[in-house]
Amino acid sequence: MERGFEYLVDIHGIAGAREIFERICTNLFQSMYGSTTKSVKVSKGDGGIDVLVGEIPSPDKVYQCKFFLDSLGASQRQQIKESFETVTSNYDIAEWLLCLPSILDQKDLLWWSKWKNEKSEETGIKIELCDGSYLIHQLKCYDIYAREFDDDTRNKLDLILAELNKSKQRVFDAIIYADVDGIEEEYNDFIFVKMLESANIVEVNEYKIDFFNAEISKQESLSKDEVEGLKIYNNLKTRIYSLWRTQFNLHKSNDAGQNLLNQAYLRIEDLDSTTLQSSAEYNLVAKKGILHQLANDKRIGWVTDYLKKLTEYMGE
Repeated sequence: MERGFEYLVDIHGIAGAREIFERICTNLFQSMYGSTTKSVKVSKGDGGIDVLVGEIPSPDKVYQCKFFLDSLGASQRQQIKESFETVTSNYDIAEWLLCLPSILDQKDLLWWSKWKNEKSEETGIKIELCDGSYLIHQLKCYDIYAREFDDDTRNKLDLILAELNKSKQRVFDAIIYADVDGIEEEYNDFIFVKMLESANIVEVNEYKIDFFNAEISKQESLSKDEVEGLKIYNNLKTRIYSLWRTQFNLHKSNDAGQNLLNQAYLRIEDLDSTTLQSSAEYNLVAKKGILHQLANDKRIGWVTDYLKKLTEYMGE
């Protein structure tokens, strides 16, 4: 039978396990960022902060720890939303990170991706997820793992990490090339979809799946090594942007973007194993999806004057 952080609940009870989880997070971030990292005592006036990096009222990073062991139901999702709203209404922050002891399944990843993108677009705040496998992996990287926990707890955490990684890989594998349930509705209002539609590209569902795969691949890469993962992602994004720029100059149209999009996809396929070769997390589908991430940031489009066309389309 697979287990997760329920091991800590069995030993310490739910309240004790929650406290240990928050201690794990605090120790890790203090090791990562030094004396600028502070934990905040739980109270009604804590402003929705568990750990902060920097100084109030404008910390650089705010971490929120939620000891959710199961899937994100309506109650858990509402708590996440409320925590974010609380901290952003009280402080001027640059980055907000959610820490969970578990990993998200396909359905929860879709919800998280949609909510994160909407809130980042709305507020300009960078939002990321630190799941259980990422946290334990980082504990080992910063030599906290052996120092802070006794043999019994370390053995249990080793089992938790192995099980989380297995489960995470199954979710990751299931998403790639998958027809993701609910994705048609979830991404309808995203900028990249409107960018497609404003370029008279009507059949957009397959591009939503590509976008989602890019989102998950980025999250998977960052969860293994945040610094290196971000470097890999940014390099890949820069190359794909350059590829789009060349195709845009060759194939742009005033009112029809399908040909440009097709040519950009073909070039990604041609260069997948050479110029665009990267870490295992980014397969061909995810690389195509990065095009739509760029479009979602309004950095690229599929017709001449694509930003003007997008504005007109949104107005209509």
